[in-house]
Amino acid sequence: MVVPVGARPLADVLATAKPALAQIADRLCATTADASDLLQDTLERATRQGIPADVRNPRAWLATIMHNLFIDRCRSAQRQPVHEPLDEQHTDAVTSIDVTEEPAWGRATLEDVRTALDQLDPTFARVYRLHAFEHRSYEQIAGMLKIERVTVGTRLNRARKMLRQVLVKRLGLEEVP
Repeated sequence: MVVPVGARPLADVLATAKPALAQIADRLCATTADASDLLQDTLERATRQGIPADVRNPRAWLATIMHNLFIDRCRSAQRQPVHEPLDEQHTDAVTSIDVTEEPAWGRATLEDVRTALDQLDPTFARVYRLHAFEHRSYEQIAGMLKIERVTVGTRLNRARKMLRQVLVKRLGLEEVP
């Protein structure tokens, strides 16, 4: 007597099909761990979905699920970058930086910045001083100067650019783009 698929409990169907699915997974996957993961994902998906009523051969249906999951994994792996271990061939991949040499901007002092601010347009210098030295927020500066908040940001940005130009000339630093 043949028992219809719908009448058999899902756990029995999965237990019966598991050895055959394990063999298929072993043939598809390169490692035992990958095969085990593929089998587990197949059983998990079948448990979540349940066996549709129109399925006559549950083992073939489960094999189709496994095959589709395997294809999805292969496609996903193709989209991932290839990871190469670093070895002797990659010795020039990282260049060492001489940490004993001080960066050019390290020579600039607070006094240099204050002196350079005197050479800026007072409109921009004032906004810079309020923000950098007095730690005022954009809103506070806008309220004090009776300007829009966005204007504070614009003036501060322009002040920084001008300040950089003055310091580069004054300290003989190279301009960094």
